[in-house]
Amino acid sequence: MKPDNDVLLLAYFKQNHITQKNLADSIDRSVNTVWNKLHGRSSWSIVEVQKLHDDFGVPTQYFFHD
Repeated sequence: MKPDNDVLLLAYFKQNHITQKNLADSIDRSVNTVWNKLHGRSSWSIVEVQKLHDDFGVPTQYFFHD
């Protein structure tokens, strides 16, 4: 069974000590907005995905569901 992308994304951030505040600052959004995105309540924009990839090296495939 393949892990869910949300689980991979959260694990990546935890493993690399990246906080929701770090993410919020990077994409110029609130921590609450980031929480909603991390828990599937809203979607990541392509600009946000690219910014997080550039700033933190997050694999872009973690943001997209098959």
